[in-house]
Amino acid sequence: MYFPEAGQSSVLRLGLQPLAMQDWIVVDNDLPLFHRHKLEQKRLHFEEVYQELPESLPAQKEFCELLLQHLLIHHADAYSVREGVLIHTASQLNWEASTSSLWQASIWIQEDICILESADRQYRLAAASVCSPSNWSLKDKIGRSIDVIHGPVPGYQDQLSNRVVRLLDGIKPGKPVRRFNWSIQHGHELFWRADANAGNKLDAKYWRVERQTLLRLPETNAIVFGIRIFLHSFEIMRQHAEFNNNINAIIDRLPTDQIKYKGLQ
Repeated sequence: MYFPEAGQSSVLRLGLQPLAMQDWIVVDNDLPLFHRHKLEQKRLHFEEVYQELPESLPAQKEFCELLLQHLLIHHADAYSVREGVLIHTASQLNWEASTSSLWQASIWIQEDICILESADRQYRLAAASVCSPSNWSLKDKIGRSIDVIHGPVPGYQDQLSNRVVRLLDGIKPGKPVRRFNWSIQHGHELFWRADANAGNKLDAKYWRVERQTLLRLPETNAIVFGIRIFLHSFEIMRQHAEFNNNINAIIDRLPTDQIKYKGLQ
């Protein structure tokens, strides 16, 4: 899905690309794996993977309706509705098609979903279903502003904060945008958090990619932030010369504080 870019010299980059609406959600053969993972995370620690503020309920409802229509229109080969039940054709997984719950709709797809709402151009996390966090705690972020959420990112306040607000202000209904974010982790856990995973340095290294999307809901004006995780072992990635050359060049070029933030030291 994404290779390291040879010219990258900072993690403080947006790298946005416009998406056609039919490409908003990735639908592939990994749905059963992610479905099992999400249900297991709910069973183990639901409050760690799902949070909502009461005022987010209208946006949740609008998202559920939009997602259902998107799947039936743009992924009709993979999803159908029969007698009020949404069916994933390949796996025969099925769910109640009528829901206003972000959690219930989030298990229809691989993506984790966050809902951002704004007041006076201050965007905050109003609801989220995040079963595959990339080293962050949902319970610590719910209700917080984007600036606070990105507080741990070195240089974010000085270099990116205003650009991100302008970006969010410019997101339009029906016109999603996409970016990629990457990390390197030990082991292949989808739920990846330093305080939850021992992170044995002897475990195999994995190339972790977040495919991130942003789309505005037309009625509530909330923004849907989608995160789809891709994991590939270094053993596989090292077979590509492009990966070897580019990742080594990036690590040599990143500032020390960003190397520490990415855990590359």
